[in-house]
Amino acid sequence: MKPEKAQLVIQGLKAAGIDFAAGVPDAQFIEVYKMLAEDRDIHYVGAANEAEAVGIGFGAWFGGKKPALMLATSGLLVATYHLARINLLHEVPVLVVIPYRGDIGDPRWMGLYKKTTEPGLNAMDIPYRIVSRPEDIVRTIKDCNESARAWLKPVAVLLNEEALW
Repeated sequence: MKPEKAQLVIQGLKAAGIDFAAGVPDAQFIEVYKMLAEDRDIHYVGAANEAEAVGIGFGAWFGGKKPALMLATSGLLVATYHLARINLLHEVPVLVVIPYRGDIGDPRWMGLYKKTTEPGLNAMDIPYRIVSRPEDIVRTIKDCNESARAWLKPVAVLLNEEALW
């Protein structure tokens, strides 16, 4: 990911009012994680795995923060049970930002993620938007977070290859 595109993700989080982020650094989003670690407006907590990141993010919401989860595409599979359970039982509005591997335009064939990401989000009743253009990153993150807060449920932003590279 180019630093200027990572900066758009950070701008989007700030425009959305996010003040807390949890995740597990991955290669596709490494620039975003570096920027989050240095940012003074968003408190970032690194987790051992994505399921733990979900718990940290939801705990932050219960503690009065406005959280975002930064999950790798493969990490969504790890976090599925926790996202589904909390979503169904506690109505927690959390933004989930995912670099979407396996979508059209991905330079490497990551077909497993194409087969599991969108169906998985649908099965968990988590609405999502796919972003293909860098110029839509900030607005989409802001819009999705507003929906999460209005609907009291997780909402995901999937950033595909065109938006990331």
